[in-house]
Parts: sequence; C-alpha cells; structure tokens
Amino acid sequence: MSASAVFEHAAILCIRGGFFLACRRYLIHSLYADLQDLSLPAGAAAETSPKSPEIELETLPMPSGASAQPPRSTLHSTISRVVFASCFTETCTMFFLLLCQGMSMFQPSVRLVQWKISLALLLVNIILTIPSSISLVLSVGASARDASPSRVCSPRLLLNLIPVVLYLSALSYIPLPGALAPTGFAAGVLARLVVLGTTILGLLSGFGAISSAWPYLPFVNRAKSLPTEQDLRAAEHSLDRIRADLATLNGELTRTSASSTDGSWISRVATSFRGGDSRAQEMKGLRALEAEMSRNFDDLTRRYQEHTYRRTFRGRVVAVVGRLFAVYCVVRIVSSALHLLFPSNAGYNTATSDLLTDLLAYSLSIVSREEVVGRDDVALISRQISLGLVGVIILMSLRLVLRGVTRALQVTSRNLGASLMLLVLAELIGIYLLSTIVQLRTSFPPEKTDTDGNAHDNNLFSTIPAYEVFGPLFDCAFLATTAVSVFVRWTADRVDGMGR
Repeated sequence: MSASAVFEHAAILCIRGGFFLACRRYLIHSLYADLQDLSLPAGAAAETSPKSPEIELETLPMPSGASAQPPRSTLHSTISRVVFASCFTETCTMFFLLLCQGMSMFQPSVRLVQWKISLALLLVNIILTIPSSISLVLSVGASARDASPSRVCSPRLLLNLIPVVLYLSALSYIPLPGALAPTGFAAGVLARLVVLGTTILGLLSGFGAISSAWPYLPFVNRAKSLPTEQDLRAAEHSLDRIRADLATLNGELTRTSASSTDGSWISRVATSFRGGDSRAQEMKGLRALEAEMSRNFDDLTRRYQEHTYRRTFRGRVVAVVGRLFAVYCVVRIVSSALHLLFPSNAGYNTATSDLLTDLLAYSLSIVSREEVVGRDDVALISRQISLGLVGVIILMSLRLVLRGVTRALQVTSRNLGASLMLLVLAELIGIYLLSTIVQLRTSFPPEKTDTDGNAHDNNLFSTIPAYEVFGPLFDCAFLATTAVSVFVRWTADRVDGMGR
C-alpha cells in the first residue's frame, strides 16, 4: 500500500471520527431533549399514574454544603447515545464517500474499502446491535443507573433476547425479487434489508402524505365551525365543574371506604360482587365524562390556536406552503397509482418519479436551451427533488411513529422513552439510507469503463442492488397505507362529528 493511500485512509478515518464527535456533542444533546418531551405527551402522566406504582421524580436540588458532582447518565441513555452516534456516523460517511466519488476525490480503491467498512458496520447496527440494545434497555428498565454485571447478564435478559433471534429469523424469510440474484451472504442480507426498508419507507410516505394533505382538503374542514373565545371559556368552565364534582365525590368515597374498614369481611365481599354502591358507579361515569370533555376542550383549543396563527403573516405563508405541499402529496398518490396500472411507463428503470417532477422537467427543458441545461440534467434534478420531497413526507410522519412506539411499549419514563425513540430513530435512519442509496444510483454518473469496454469494480454502486426491482414494492406499500389512512381519518372525523 502506497503512502498516499495510507494518508487517504487516515483522512477518512479522521472525518469519520469528526462525524461521531459532532453527533455526540451537538446533535444528540438537542435531539434527546426533544425526544424526552415527545415521549410523554400532555395528559399522559394522569393516565398512567393509576396503573404504575413507580413515579418518576425530577432531580432534587443539592444541599448547600454538598459538593457539586456531574450527573451520571443511566445505562439505557448511554447505550442509545452511542448506538445512534455510530449509526449516524456511518450514514454520513457513506454519503461523504458518494460525494467524493462524484467529485473524483481520493483513490477509487480507498473509497471502496472505506465504503465496505461503513456498509458492514451499518448492517451490523441494523440487524444486530440496535435490536439487542432495545431488548437490553427494556429488560434493564429505567431505574438501572448503576446496573451491575450480574443484572445485565441475568437469565431474564437472555429470555428477552428471544425477540432478537425471532427478528433475525423473520428477516431471513423475506422473499427477494425475482430479478435479483444475490451472489453471497452479505448481498442477500443487504437485499432483504432494502426490501424491508423500501416497504417501511412506503408505509411512512403514505402515512405522512395523508397527514400532510388532510388538513388542507376542502371536504375535511367544511363541517367544522371555527371556535371562538366564548366557546373556549364555556368549555373550560364546564370542564372545571366536572373536575370539581369529581374531586368532591372522590373525597366522599375515600371517607366512606375509611369508615367501612371496621365492617365485616362478608359485607366488603358482597359490596365488591355488587360492583360497589351508587357513588362508585357515579364516579366511573364522571371519569368517562371528564375524559371526553377534556378531549373536546383540547380539540377546541388546538383549532382556535391554529385559526389565530393562520391570521398572522407567518401563518398565511405557512398555509400557502402547506397547500402546495398537499397538492404534491395528491399528485404523488395519483402518480404511484398510474405506475402500478401502467408498469411499462412507470420508469422504474431510471428512478422514482411522479407527474409533478416530470412536468417540471418538461417545462425546464422547453424554456432552457439545450447547451445550458440538457434534458438528462433536468430529469436528474427532478428525480433528486422528488426524492427530497419524499424524505420531507417521511420526516413529517416520524413524530407520530415515535410517539406510537412508546405507547405500544407502555413506557412511563421520560428518559427511557427518549432512549427507545433514539434507538428506533437510528434503525429508521440506517434503513432509510440503504433505500435512498438504491434510489440515488441513477442520479450519479455511470460507471467508468476501460479501453475494452469493461466497467471497473471500484464504483461504490456496484455493491448495492438496482432500484428497478424495488420500485413496485414502494408504490404498493405507499398506496396501501394511503388508503388505510384515508379510511381511518374519515371514520374518525365522522365519529367526532356525530359525537358533537
């Protein structure tokens, strides 16, 4: 190995280390705090407090005579931060190597070696490290600030590793497209992850497209009247009255239960079989009414704040941008449907596209001169714009997805919920990178050939499968999620309208 190659390897390793340190110091610091706020939304504490015997308290102030010590991070926080930083580092390194290939920086052999290292580390993170970390975090729990090795390696942890084994087994059963014939184990694992990633991206894109376009559809807000300040005050007054009655009745039940402790056990058992007295039944009814009125009051407050914000200049600009983006989401849905109905004209052999970006490419090719902007360049730019807009749609759906993860796992700790979200986000970032690189394959210059017409093996895209075998899978997942999201939201709006 020449001295220049050693220097280039060292330079790329330094850049990789810079990505890791920047992620640990700047990105995770702000991201973890946002995920803590997202892990337990407003009102979640009141819902989970009767079910959980443990209550997470904030950190108490230090005594005046005590020496200041830096706060010690929990085990789940350390694991999630390190794993996320590792996944983010390899993601940035792979995109950096793609840019270096496009600008002919570094030697091709050096780029390929570093690319394979990053790809291998990313695959290990996705299929092994992140699932194992999630299982470890759930098994240890939120109170393991000083987790001993015996607790970490307990038999309970070994039992919790069973889902990881099942995940790997299920991954091996993912069918590969017929046009794809992997030549080795690594190629098969990569192809299956791309299949999984393309499906997940299609699901997130469909969910995000409906979530973005739904508030701006004309038939959605037509039946909803705009709330006024008087409506808010009346709803708040009614809610306060219900809560006051609930507190009064709760106090009476507490005093009654305290006075009945001296009674015989036969009377207490008979009361439990009868379902309690009338006050207990009234308490259940008041709690259900309070929950419904609280939900209606939150909905009125949200709609009033949105209406007030949209009357400002900034709100009007955001509304215009939102309507334009909603139009793009609708066009994207129609385009995906046309791709499935007419697969011969879908253009899967080039890259994902839609009617709007095709129209943009056609317009630019007409108004621009051929020597300034060629048709191939315009099509290339339009595909990159389309891919970027799909990424924006996915980002809009990630917030709800991450919040749903903590609810599904019944997480009641802010820190534990943030750690789980960070691990899930690292998994999604890795899968999104692999699927994006597959779609970006045609957005870069083609492979260089030698004098005999044979392509070099140093091209980074030679290690990943082509996109045309995954295009229909993305459209199917996208349209299926779109249809389900429309049905769920339409049904929810009808039920809410009947409830009012």
